[in-house]
Amino acid sequence: MKKLLPLILLVFTAPVQASEVTVGQVCKAASAAMFGRDHKIVQLDKVESGIAYVHYIRQNDSSRWAIKCKLIGDQVMWASDNPDSIGRWRDDPADSTVKYAIDDKKIIITELYSDGSSTTNSYPLNQLK
Repeated sequence: MKKLLPLILLVFTAPVQASEVTVGQVCKAASAAMFGRDHKIVQLDKVESGIAYVHYIRQNDSSRWAIKCKLIGDQVMWASDNPDSIGRWRDDPADSTVKYAIDDKKIIITELYSDGSSTTNSYPLNQLK
């Protein structure tokens, strides 16, 4: 029983402690993957009520691009979050589906398209803080 108690505590406390950090890291990785950007330029603005807000500055014209993300199981649900064009959540069947997985010290982002094709990118967790 002594060995089981720490395991039980870990099971019930780890997801709560990691949930907001994880949604921010996943949103940064998903944004980089979906928009073909270097993950190092994606900045986490805040996490509020389970929704992460991130942005990056596009190098060629210095414009700011922002999105928000929430996690539903292994899916990353996102919407644009620009001041002049707040977008809809990408939950229509015609939208691509963005999935994530955590493998050792990496976040793997897979975007599945309606034609059956997909793209996959991975990002080191320690570079998504």
